[in-house]
Amino acid sequence: MAIHKTEAIVIDRKDYRETSYLLSFFTADFGKIHAQAKGAKRKIDKFGSSFVPLSFNKIVFYESVQGNLNIISQADLIEHFGGIDKDIEKYCYGSYFLELINAAMGIGDKNKEIFTLLKNSLSFLDEDDKIPHIVQVFEIKFLNLSGVKPNLDCCVHCSSQILDKIKFSYVLGGLLCEKCFGFDQSAQDLMQGTIATLKHIEKMELEKIRGFKIVPSVFIELEKILRTFINYHLTGDFKSLELLKKVRFSYV
Repeated sequence: MAIHKTEAIVIDRKDYRETSYLLSFFTADFGKIHAQAKGAKRKIDKFGSSFVPLSFNKIVFYESVQGNLNIISQADLIEHFGGIDKDIEKYCYGSYFLELINAAMGIGDKNKEIFTLLKNSLSFLDEDDKIPHIVQVFEIKFLNLSGVKPNLDCCVHCSSQILDKIKFSYVLGGLLCEKCFGFDQSAQDLMQGTIATLKHIEKMELEKIRGFKIVPSVFIELEKILRTFINYHLTGDFKSLELLKKVRFSYV
């Protein structure tokens, strides 16, 4: 039974019997894994982490020979991201990042760039000041790194260059030129500024997010097409976003 060390962010934690946890992690070196932490509820010295979702840990685990359930032998908490827990909006966004990764990444799918994106995005969320547009930046960069990104370079149907009117087809997975609008009646109108913003965010270093702003009209379009595209190609059941809607509605 091979033993491995890696950095890991907790996606999910479930109680198992009286003393243990069943866990899902997204790791730097092994992608998404499932594991059991035997006796974690009472072995405080052995596990320096309570395995709270969103927390950043260093773990040691024995790789399962049969099935996908690995065994955690050691864990050390690196960062709890306590600022996220204190703000319901930040918590919902952080949970949404985990749901996206859980939906798109299969067991053992390795992607260190996505792991770094997640870790750094949670660090930004953890800061005192709220960073505008962090969700849209995460969505665009995540889609780009995971290979699920929409085609923004030419018409997704005929491959011709798009010069004037544009629509976005979440069904076909990209832009449509004017002569191909009829191939998807549900395609949405899109401004050139929205496309330019999408392409800019794809290439932008994440550290520059602090000073990055999106004009309101572009933001409305961007939020709509990203959410529609993600819901269609991944899953529409993001409990974190539904919770955020309820919280915001309660404030109205």
